[in-house]
Amino acid sequence: MTHDAHALALEPVDGDRARTPTLVDAAGPRPAPAATAGEIAWPRPTVDLTRTNAEVMTFFGENPELEAVAVLKDGAPVGLLNRKTFLEAYVKPFAREVFGRRSCAEWMDRAPLLVDAKTPVDQLVRSAIAAGAKVLKDGFLTTAGGRYDGIGTGFALVEAMSALEVERSRRLVESIAYASMIQRSHLRTSDDELAAALADHGLVWEPRDVVGGDCYFFRRFPEGLFGAVLDCTGHGVPGAFMTLIALSYLEHAVTAQARDPGATLGGLNRYIKQVLRQRTAEADADGLTRSDDGLDGLCFWLPAGGTELEFAGAHLGIFVAHVGEGPAEHLVGERASVGYHDTSDDQTWPTRRAALRPGSLVAVATDGVFDQVGGLRRIALGRRRLADLFGSARALGARGAAGRLQDAVREWQGEEPRRDDLTLLVLAPRPA
Repeated sequence: MTHDAHALALEPVDGDRARTPTLVDAAGPRPAPAATAGEIAWPRPTVDLTRTNAEVMTFFGENPELEAVAVLKDGAPVGLLNRKTFLEAYVKPFAREVFGRRSCAEWMDRAPLLVDAKTPVDQLVRSAIAAGAKVLKDGFLTTAGGRYDGIGTGFALVEAMSALEVERSRRLVESIAYASMIQRSHLRTSDDELAAALADHGLVWEPRDVVGGDCYFFRRFPEGLFGAVLDCTGHGVPGAFMTLIALSYLEHAVTAQARDPGATLGGLNRYIKQVLRQRTAEADADGLTRSDDGLDGLCFWLPAGGTELEFAGAHLGIFVAHVGEGPAEHLVGERASVGYHDTSDDQTWPTRRAALRPGSLVAVATDGVFDQVGGLRRIALGRRRLADLFGSARALGARGAAGRLQDAVREWQGEEPRRDDLTLLVLAPRPA
């Protein structure tokens, strides 16, 4: 069963399997961005502090490519001369006559940005910002062992920092893409379990970003199928971390002897509070916890034969569409979420039962479906509208109904941005 974004999850695809990421672009290897100040500074010609302004004027004429020059004393930099600043001062009336024979220290910057050649570029940027706009105009000087090493321009500094940020972003994107493969690998067993348990089902899993805060879990037993659909705090990387915490618990907690939906939500609530130190007794002195994260979710037990469904919901419910009736019936869950600080440590979620008939379909959706804004009035899709859509699609079977609902959500969204992760599960518990 695939679970690619924007795809109806139906069949296994080997290409989804986790693999080691590559750090080489499609265009081939790229040179690494400069990491130190010395890598973006060059040993340009210098002038000695004993040189006169007249001699510096001649020097600039002989080196038209230099925008600035380092001034040295006994091999160590003591100042920096900007070409434009120097020329503007030297061409003023009588400047040649008055200042021509004086030391070039007359118009040099006596406190240029001076850094060791091994200084990291990001640290160099912080120093440049503290020094003010003059670094962009005049550049900076590097030293090695206290002696002159080179001069770097403001443009080179900006270019190096830009390259560094691009590289960081590239690595971050690659890391997130690899994290997506890890997250998908956690879902693969559930895909296989669901496919083996129910011939007719549809599962849509669309993270808003590369990774997401929605997840699902299915385990098959001789007596039936246990399932869970979870909507964890946030989306993207924070949400994905929460899904791994939740799935880790379910992997160990759901067994042939422990598969009650309500008890499972209660255990998950205590587990999240323990892992994230969100139990009431662990509140900080000011009454606040270190974090406040959790999830909305629904767990169910579908006995073999599919005559009824046992379920417990935390802000999520189930939709049941019976043959020959109008809109699907919406059976709501409890108002308490799982794991959050304002949820009691001993919160319970009762297990309820829904009678099923031959041909009935069951659906579970996260709020990425309900809360999606769209339509002519730019409002949320809502649970009632989803119940109508589900009821009208029952004749298509579980797989067909899931595809129809997925299309309906996309059509409703139109040009509006995706608001949240989206998960939609449709089951045909027993044949018609």
